Amino acid sequence: MTRFDPCLIVKRLVVKRAEAVLYDEAFHKGVNVIRGDNSSGKSTIMNFLFFGLGGNLDRSAWSRHALLCDHVWLEAEFNGNPAVLRREIDVSSQSPMEIYGGRYEDAVSAPIEAWKRYPYSRSTNQESFSQAIFRLLEMPDVAVEGTSSITVHQILRLLYADQLSPTENLFRFEGYDPENLREAVGNLLCGAFDTEIYELQQLKRTKERQFTEATAELRSIFRVVGGDDESMTLEWINQRRGALNKERDEVSKELSEEEELFFSDPGAKKLSLQSQKQLYKKVQKLQVKIQEVQSEIDAVEFEISDSAAFIRTLHSRLEALRDADLAASIVGAVQFETCPACYAEVSAAENTISACHLCKTPLDVERERDRIVGIVNEISIQIKQSERLQVIRQGRLDSYQEKLSSLQSEWRAEAKKLSALSARPTSAAREKIHELQRRLGYVDKSIEDIEKQVKLANKIGDLSEKKANLDRDIQSLSSKISSLQLSQTSRLRSARSLIEKKAIEFLKGDLKRQDSFENPKSIQFSFAKNSITVDHNTYFSASSRVILKLAFLVGFLEAALEDPKFRHPRFLMIDITEDKGIELSRSHNFQDQLIKLSNQTKVDHQVILATAMPWSELDQGLFVGRHSTREEGTLEFLPKAFGFEDQGREI
Repeated sequence: MTRFDPCLIVKRLVVKRAEAVLYDEAFHKGVNVIRGDNSSGKSTIMNFLFFGLGGNLDRSAWSRHALLCDHVWLEAEFNGNPAVLRREIDVSSQSPMEIYGGRYEDAVSAPIEAWKRYPYSRSTNQESFSQAIFRLLEMPDVAVEGTSSITVHQILRLLYADQLSPTENLFRFEGYDPENLREAVGNLLCGAFDTEIYELQQLKRTKERQFTEATAELRSIFRVVGGDDESMTLEWINQRRGALNKERDEVSKELSEEEELFFSDPGAKKLSLQSQKQLYKKVQKLQVKIQEVQSEIDAVEFEISDSAAFIRTLHSRLEALRDADLAASIVGAVQFETCPACYAEVSAAENTISACHLCKTPLDVERERDRIVGIVNEISIQIKQSERLQVIRQGRLDSYQEKLSSLQSEWRAEAKKLSALSARPTSAAREKIHELQRRLGYVDKSIEDIEKQVKLANKIGDLSEKKANLDRDIQSLSSKISSLQLSQTSRLRSARSLIEKKAIEFLKGDLKRQDSFENPKSIQFSFAKNSITVDHNTYFSASSRVILKLAFLVGFLEAALEDPKFRHPRFLMIDITEDKGIELSRSHNFQDQLIKLSNQTKVDHQVILATAMPWSELDQGLFVGRHSTREEGTLEFLPKAFGFEDQGREI
């Protein structure tokens, strides 16, 4: 069999209450049939599958028996790699998920540290389980304008035909259901959402956020200093600084003249030396602080550089792991005709598939594949953590640099005072000299404030330049995105055309019950409008609407099995084959069509079908579990264990 990625295959479903196992069945590739009488629990099992894979169920979707269960364990293969998903049943919705890389048999005894816990929703510090599952399926983590990112739940809504949703809708019913989100989900599964577009959109959103932050920072600066950007120019600051320096020179000159009159005063020289000593000590302390801060800056810059190299290494390892997995699946076992050490001919041996052809060491290929999911998630978590630490380090670096700038400004001011004080003796004997010194101090403080304003003006200039650059980048990215989106139009057109073709073929195979289904010319469907029509007709009998919906969903699957460019996970769940009064022969005909389609394809896929009317000619190997009844439901509760009489029945 060939595998087109993404590919999702459910291997096993286990439902537990405490340590008691209430349901434990294995699933297989191709068509899986869950059969049983009405109200015997088939829909409950389908909902458990939906929930276990990451779907979100509101309280009305849970049966009373299902709410007596605690956990859903689901073993699945994501692009051939096995993993176990575990979720606690919680009617408050949006339960977190735990993921284990490997098989169910190993998961039940695995230590808690072998599991990775993911919340339903993403946050700054932690990714969601949807992001983890998309990574395992190698699907892009798509954000939709005006809404949150696409989740596994949104994908499954287009892969699960449940009993409670209107049959005229393509998606499983949901209260909050924006059109652009449905459109994005449909386009993504059609393969029309290019990864490059997603990356450019992510970059554009980042730059738009940076543009907004720069604008807000500028607005805050102007709010504090008053005025606008025109009143805080370097030209105005330089003029003000020149005037203050001129005033300082005049006051300094006048002060020198006054102090010369008292040069012979022995106390003046003593005072001058004491002042110089104090200023010298202060300048020394500032120099030590500057050196300490510069050392901190050097250390943080080294950490940032070292961590950046580590992150690049992790990305390379992740890519290499995927390449190695792909190469191993294509190349398979390596066999030598001659020994690489002595060049002697290597004799053929039995069991070469399960052991090394050369050294005869047993091979455990399955165990190696089990470890892939865990390693991929572990490396991805390391990347996320390292990137968050980089943000923290950058914040520390910015803080140290700001502190260094402040210390250097203070050092320059104090050094200038020391230089001026060393050049001439001073005296504090006269009030006039005191006044001149106070004026000199005021002017120095004003000059110091001007220096701060220079920094502020430079910051304003930098922010303004940053805004201009970001604006240009945003415009450029918008143009690139638009160009790529135009190129994707042809991909979407071809995908939709293939879906329409396959759906028409399937519809023609229906029994002759609906005139418009016998020879339809076209099928129109809209992900955004959540609708489907045949030759622009919208009125059909209730049972025919079910057949039309099934024809679309199966046609979508068949198109994905023919065209590897689809991002459809080649997975489908159907629980409506007897809805709206579908007659027995029509349901059996649908089952016959579905099984023929499954048998004809050579591409890995899975369809899970729940029915109360299994076709008598179905291969027994397609059945999952026993035939359930109202007396012996799908969930195996112990007699009177949970406080109700009809303990074996399921809804």
